[in-house]
Amino acid sequence: MGRKKMRLIENLSVLSIEKFLSQPRKWDAFISCGSFEERCTRSSDIFLDKKVELGTSIIFNYKETDPKNKKEEYIQRIKSNLEQICKYVHIFDTESISLPSDGIKKFLAYLKEKNIDLRDKEIVVDITVFAKPYFFLLFKVLQEKFNLHRFHIIYTEPEKYKSRNSNKNEIILTEGLDRVESIPGFVGSSINSKDALIVLFGFEGKRATEVFYNINPELTFAINGFPSYQPGWHKISLEANLRFLRESGASDHLFFAPALDPFETKKVVSLIVKEIEEDNQDLNIVIAPLGTKMQAFGVLLYAFQNNTTKVIYPFPSVYKADYSYKYGPTWIIKVDLNKLNSETK
Repeated sequence: MGRKKMRLIENLSVLSIEKFLSQPRKWDAFISCGSFEERCTRSSDIFLDKKVELGTSIIFNYKETDPKNKKEEYIQRIKSNLEQICKYVHIFDTESISLPSDGIKKFLAYLKEKNIDLRDKEIVVDITVFAKPYFFLLFKVLQEKFNLHRFHIIYTEPEKYKSRNSNKNEIILTEGLDRVESIPGFVGSSINSKDALIVLFGFEGKRATEVFYNINPELTFAINGFPSYQPGWHKISLEANLRFLRESGASDHLFFAPALDPFETKKVVSLIVKEIEEDNQDLNIVIAPLGTKMQAFGVLLYAFQNNTTKVIYPFPSVYKADYSYKYGPTWIIKVDLNKLNSETK
């Protein structure tokens, strides 16, 4: 299996939110998350400007400390925006960013306490600053507990990242390693004794290497984000993961998927798995979504349709605050899980 060139196509499923909201729009519920990053406010800014109508809004507030009061400032800005266009606005104080299972359990109890019923509602979720394990489990709960198979996803790009290693051109988003483990609800089925690992590259190559040595797979594949959000960013992620490529043997199994497109990412993952299964019938599929949020959402879509797949994550000891500048474009996609399921049959 050799290196694959990514087809460069225009995917009309990923739309500019300003274009999408050129016509009046209503949703029953909006779920978002506060953060140290200013881009967490962008969707609510646009909603207010476009006079979007919302029923209930829920803003997740992680338990982490806020030394510069940036998170509190941005959450209040989101709340102020939403109160002008929304009937009910809730700030939900969840658990630590590293404890998604506890946080989502608390979320379900909160919905019951506030008598918020999301069943069969039209919802939109801003995944911009949700930690990946959190939104994996959140969408699993929305699907299984509330029968939500159709929803919209919003994502705002960063303008640039600013936390860099002093000795390298490496972007630093986290510190330390707490644990490597399956994302709750995506433990897969380890029916075989050996694993095939698929890693989607992020900017922190050390995390991919940590995953590799934790899993110790029989075979390893990699996906780099190209086209990237901004020109040259795919080179940064590739350079950051050179040690991983060298030590894992994934250099000959390097694929590309657009950083912004979950649907194309899902297709690339499916292609890799098909090749693995054709050549190696006795390997479990393990995926580490370390790339962009939109790529991670593509992995989520794949895992929804393939419940024997294990999705793992290297939970860091610390998520660094203020690691991005301002914000770039904001995008929206429509997801219909029933349609995706029928397309794969």
